[in-house]
Amino acid sequence: MAASDPQLCREPGQRPRRPVCAVCTKPLRVCLCGRLRGPPLDTAVGVTVLQHPTEAQHPLSSVRVARLGLRNLAVAQVADVAHRASFLLTTNIGLGGGETENAEAGAAIGEAWTVETMDKCSIAYTEKQLMIDIERGVGANAKIRWPSRCSPLAKLAVSNGFTVTKTQNNKPRRSTGDQASPSPELQHEFSIAIPPHSALLFPCQRATAIDAASDHQVLVKHLIVLDGTWAKAHRMYHENPWLQLVPHVKVEADGVSLYGEVRHEPKAGCLSTIESIVVAMKELGEDEAELDRVLAVFESMIADQRRCKDENCKP
Repeated sequence: MAASDPQLCREPGQRPRRPVCAVCTKPLRVCLCGRLRGPPLDTAVGVTVLQHPTEAQHPLSSVRVARLGLRNLAVAQVADVAHRASFLLTTNIGLGGGETENAEAGAAIGEAWTVETMDKCSIAYTEKQLMIDIERGVGANAKIRWPSRCSPLAKLAVSNGFTVTKTQNNKPRRSTGDQASPSPELQHEFSIAIPPHSALLFPCQRATAIDAASDHQVLVKHLIVLDGTWAKAHRMYHENPWLQLVPHVKVEADGVSLYGEVRHEPKAGCLSTIESIVVAMKELGEDEAELDRVLAVFESMIADQRRCKDENCKP
């Protein structure tokens, strides 16, 4: 017997860990990988999912199905703002060009930048870059008051695409004794490339119904989707104010979410992340039958949960 065998090294009374699929992260006995009939769907419309870290660990997270079924999909982890956070947005037209002043999120602002200060937030911008600095609690504000001079920058970012980088400015630990107060701890969280003509799929008051987007001169070639509980999604929205620069679209749900009784939804008409993506893509002209094939995998995952609930077992 090998002493390193995990079955032998567990504590007395500890149950053995169930083997987990390395791809879909579900237990092997309910692995989803073989349920997708055919290769991942290669859609013209891409998707960037901003996922709250707690949702990534949830056993019923629908994004694992989106990863399996959609080839043109990227997922980025987006944490809550613990103390302060800085965002640097650079339009693609300015990347690598000598006209764009080099900067990093959280760095000092040069003379070429215009600075505007608000409650719990400040913004600084040039013709091709935008820097946002926020404090925890900025979500209490309805939205940031963007100066009208930022409008050309927003249009440039949406039409050409942009990269956004987030840096967390964590609260410094208290000094002890004669030690000097430490500086805030800077932690790079993400750098995300947002393609041209991206829109945020989010059901808020300013959102346009996705089937009427073209009537409002909104061209949607890429979707940004927030993944988390509704409370977490709203917090992510407010704590990532750069999202306000892109067009907002929403879907109208006709039926009830497949989550049903296995996961609480705050009100009727709320959909899971994968369901929202599928409905939106159908409205944008993607193959409905192929999208239903992806959704069938999600439905089978929910069926596993219902069966285990009835049998009082763990999926």
